[in-house]
Amino acid sequence: MTSFGYVPLHPSMAPPGDRRRFPGYAEGRSLDFSVIEGWDGVDVAVLSTEADIFRWCKAPVDVAVVLDLPDAFLDEVSSAKTRARGLAKWVAGPLSRPVMDYDRAMRRLIDRADAVVCSTPEQAEKLKRHSDNVHVALDLHVEIEPLSVGEDTEAGAEFSRLDVVWEGMHPTLGAIEQVLPALRMVDQMRGVTFHLITDPAAPRFMNRFLVRNLHKVVSSWGLTVEIHDWEVGVLRDVAQNCDVAIVPVVREDPYQLGKPENRMRIFWRLGLPVIASDTPAHRRAVEFAGVPLDTLCAGQEEWETALVSYAADGVGRRLAAEKGQAAALGPYGDQTILGAWDQVFASVGVR
Repeated sequence: MTSFGYVPLHPSMAPPGDRRRFPGYAEGRSLDFSVIEGWDGVDVAVLSTEADIFRWCKAPVDVAVVLDLPDAFLDEVSSAKTRARGLAKWVAGPLSRPVMDYDRAMRRLIDRADAVVCSTPEQAEKLKRHSDNVHVALDLHVEIEPLSVGEDTEAGAEFSRLDVVWEGMHPTLGAIEQVLPALRMVDQMRGVTFHLITDPAAPRFMNRFLVRNLHKVVSSWGLTVEIHDWEVGVLRDVAQNCDVAIVPVVREDPYQLGKPENRMRIFWRLGLPVIASDTPAHRRAVEFAGVPLDTLCAGQEEWETALVSYAADGVGRRLAAEKGQAAALGPYGDQTILGAWDQVFASVGVR
């Protein structure tokens, strides 16, 4: 029997990636695995981005190494932040020694890996420069129980207060800035409550350092903002009482522009229409689901047009939500993602 090991994002297995990536697949396929630091007694080692690069570059050839890289790190522009990453990861613990060129070190690990898993076809094309066995797998969302699409077409619904929801981690908070003028515009028309589902205290660097208080950040937005702790149950409860979700992205940032459509799929699963930034992944998702293209926004003016339009159109919101949910629970759903991981392990000789 094949022995699986996993190097998690965090020892607590609390981050979403420690549920929605390989561990979610293992649960779905009833595979036992152990949390590991080294390869002793392991046939297949699945590595998150928190693995010790130096250790795993030296893994023996009889251990199949599967490297999971869901974010578009190869798209990042070199900066003081990226150059400091190797030092910060050493200080925080994942790396056994500091490194001045983290991306170069990661490419060495990609070269060693027997299979590399990413989240978008665009990422896969870049990774194929360094590996001849690259696979695409989106996140599994089994933990998020679907909700029915809301009944939002009754007479007068377009005049009631609009509840808008966003969820995510602190590095993506900056993308909300481009949507604030549109939210204020709708707020003047009918009133808006903006729900943020995230960590109230948000570190600004490496998910660990320079903590800021989000209540202070949102106090200058000029909107009614409610901050909710990120928990699966809270996400579902808040979504159940919202009218529309937003997924903005800083399109000028190659790293964010390269992110997959996972957050759209979450909100579609929860029965909500989604207005999102126009990115390769979001456009692919919208076209795949048959959702109207006017739910994609390339800048502030388009955000204003889309939010004002959908705020006044309960029927349009419902139709967009229905098409999105049909995709999220069908061809974009968990069985498809499980099948993608099946192919990953088949490619390294595990059947």
